[in-house]
Amino acid sequence: MVDKRENTIYYVSNLGTGMVSIIDGDSYRIIKEVEIGPRPQNIIVDDKNNVYIASDRNSTVTLIHDLYDLNKTWHMPNNGNIQVDSFAQRIYVCNTEEVCIYSLRTGEKIGCITGFIAAASLELDKNREKLVVLDILKNELKVYSTSDFHLIKLYKNVGTAPSCFLIGEDEKHAYIANKGVTKGSNKYNISILNLEDGNSSYIDLQKGSIITALEKSELFLYAANSGLHRIEVIDLLKGERTAIIKTTLPELQRLRLSPDKKILLATSRSNDGKGVLDRIDTYSNVILDTFTFQRNNSIPYDIGIVTQRKLQIDEESFIFTSSEDKWKQKNGTIILAKKILSTYQEKMIFSEVLTKLPLKLENISSIEEIIFKKCEIIDETKNRKIIDARKEYSMLQYDFYIPYYIEYKDQQEQKSVIEGRLEGKQKATLYIPAYAEQQGVQFVVNSFTMLTNAPVIIDKNLKFDVSTLISTKVIVDEMVFIPLCKNCEVCQKRGEIKE
Repeated sequence: MVDKRENTIYYVSNLGTGMVSIIDGDSYRIIKEVEIGPRPQNIIVDDKNNVYIASDRNSTVTLIHDLYDLNKTWHMPNNGNIQVDSFAQRIYVCNTEEVCIYSLRTGEKIGCITGFIAAASLELDKNREKLVVLDILKNELKVYSTSDFHLIKLYKNVGTAPSCFLIGEDEKHAYIANKGVTKGSNKYNISILNLEDGNSSYIDLQKGSIITALEKSELFLYAANSGLHRIEVIDLLKGERTAIIKTTLPELQRLRLSPDKKILLATSRSNDGKGVLDRIDTYSNVILDTFTFQRNNSIPYDIGIVTQRKLQIDEESFIFTSSEDKWKQKNGTIILAKKILSTYQEKMIFSEVLTKLPLKLENISSIEEIIFKKCEIIDETKNRKIIDARKEYSMLQYDFYIPYYIEYKDQQEQKSVIEGRLEGKQKATLYIPAYAEQQGVQFVVNSFTMLTNAPVIIDKNLKFDVSTLISTKVIVDEMVFIPLCKNCEVCQKRGEIKE
């Protein structure tokens, strides 16, 4: 039996030393420190647990792949703020007066959004179809389409000296951190912008508040109040602060919630050069433990969290007869695993898809649902070519289709179904090493498809737009030897460790 466990890894950027500290979440010790360059700032973790760090001083973005390996560094001028779309293989890089879009495959610039005075914070929506950018000098929140980078919506006067923002889980509200103003009416608050109607409400805070970071967990908002040196815990239903948390050191930097929302991480520093990372229980709002950075003037700043899967073996899976195999049986376990050698993903847009409706349109009372199935490859179109310049890379070409079903109700409330399908072509560049050819490789294609707008009836046709992510994987079967650890309870039960 295989028991899956999780190990949490924290990544912390240090403004003073130019390093990223990689910290084991169980033992709370530094596993490794990676030198990034001067002033590494924002950390973004993508859906594949790749870690991206932006550094404004040397105009670079660094990728740490597979937890610890320094994989790539790109020259991408920035002000420390980035967002990553791993599915579309794009990175959005904020550079104050513009937001530039680069390809993660090639590092080349593929687009640029201009017209900002001071773009200082940006977010992608859940479907990666919208990019939201905060201009802190214009006091504007702008929403752009990620398909053509055109402006979709503009919200003006979104805060009082805003510094950053976050989008709520339901994507109906934006929470805007305000630094506050010391003149005039002396406003100290957090803005809540309704993204549907554009109206704003405010959560008033104590005089002197300067909010520089936000995190949200269901009905609670956590605000880093660097002006009053504390974390504000705000009940969004009541619209008021219900608790405050004092960090270990007074100069509060950044916040980050764990994926399960049970732990809040906070970086803080003191004026004499010390820096710490606090772990806070979100149920009790109490600091559980504190990690102290040993380097003086490290200035710990942003935080990234990666959840790593671990395998724990309870039973022997294979029986061996040779002397070498017997040693393996005694000292570990071999399992048959499917290894993904490479993956190619591409986002495709199907615009103005038309499906012919029944002749008697008056019988249709409502469109209930459009269901998209997994894409299917047309086998006779499959064609693989080795790329001459890179012998271990192949270009796999194929035609595919995605079946879909439109459910509708007639005037008698009876359900009926109309069938249709999307058709497309794919060219996937895949890494296939020589040894894999001998073992035999498998190509696996998956798709994730969704509507990008509400379907409408035009001239006896149902018209809608669709976005789909096509994923092509190369898979090979491998026998994997997993050595038994020296201290786990399973090994002790099996008698492998003698007291």
